[in-house]
Amino acid sequence: MKKQIKVTLIVIVAAIIAAAIIWYVMYLRGKEQDLLTPVGTRAEFIGDTDKYPTMLTAKGTRILNADGEQVVLKGVMVPESRSLYEEKKFNEDFYKDVFAKGGNAIRVPISPVEYKNDDYYMWRYLDRIVTWAGENDNYVILDWDYTGNPIDGSGDEMPDLDENPLDYSAEFWKNIADYFKNTPNVIFEIYNEPVGMSDSEWKRCAESLIGVIRDAGAKQLIIVGSPDYCYDLGWLDELGVKNDNTAFSVHVYPDKVFWQKFLSGYVTSYPLIVTEWGYADDDVEVKNEKLKGTRNVFGIKFTRYLEKHDIGWIAVGYDDTVEPSMFTKGYKELTKWGEYVTELLGDKEE
Repeated sequence: MKKQIKVTLIVIVAAIIAAAIIWYVMYLRGKEQDLLTPVGTRAEFIGDTDKYPTMLTAKGTRILNADGEQVVLKGVMVPESRSLYEEKKFNEDFYKDVFAKGGNAIRVPISPVEYKNDDYYMWRYLDRIVTWAGENDNYVILDWDYTGNPIDGSGDEMPDLDENPLDYSAEFWKNIADYFKNTPNVIFEIYNEPVGMSDSEWKRCAESLIGVIRDAGAKQLIIVGSPDYCYDLGWLDELGVKNDNTAFSVHVYPDKVFWQKFLSGYVTSYPLIVTEWGYADDDVEVKNEKLKGTRNVFGIKFTRYLEKHDIGWIAVGYDDTVEPSMFTKGYKELTKWGEYVTELLGDKEE
């Protein structure tokens, strides 16, 4: 009898301990525990898009909304969605804080590795971000975050994937464009930074990816990068992509000391958007010394040039790890760079 009671007590205690462990794990995961599991899927985006910003169209050197009004995109690049979730920050409040900074656009980097590893990535992350942005009168630039040669996969920053980058990019854009084809606040940035290829090779790649998006029925603005880490616009003179509602991106950091000379030949001929720029002040430790700069030497001069020519821009990054960071570790406070971006955007909370 005593033995049976002892066994019963052991079972009860074990059950209590197991329940406590389960409860604790659920507590740690918090309200966003559902992000770790499969999510509901559907064929296309179903948000109330009538309340979203209208679709953008490139006309000449300008970008216009559905009413024919010029729109100069300004905003920040947010963290990659999965990494943001790992920090327990992938939630609507985080993005509301971003929108409150005063911009009209965010750039969302999409890691090919994370997208490959999560069959529900589009629904789990992108669907939500686009919804939150639309409800806060913001555009979303979906940036397919490859850096390297899409033809042969070469490049120090290329991910370790079995898929050919160009083929995988086409597959990605077919899915994304088909899903968001009727979502007016979505903008497609087809490839982050092409590297290690000729101008003609990049033109063929760009046109093929543009074709995939258009074949899916998506008519929104497409942003096309340039060779040499999205800096050398020279290919546009002889080889430029036929204007099928496309704009062209350029990335500028302090090490590009001749940026004004490079841009001056194109600002009056093409619709340009700076989808990456920024600097790290001298008192900030960074792994990439090429980012070293200051507000007076680089920031003010560059932004005045952009303003003069109505060129849109996205600052890197609304983050505490990606360089140049707008925040100190733990998002405790803005860096000097972050303060400057906030001033430029005109923080709505101030």
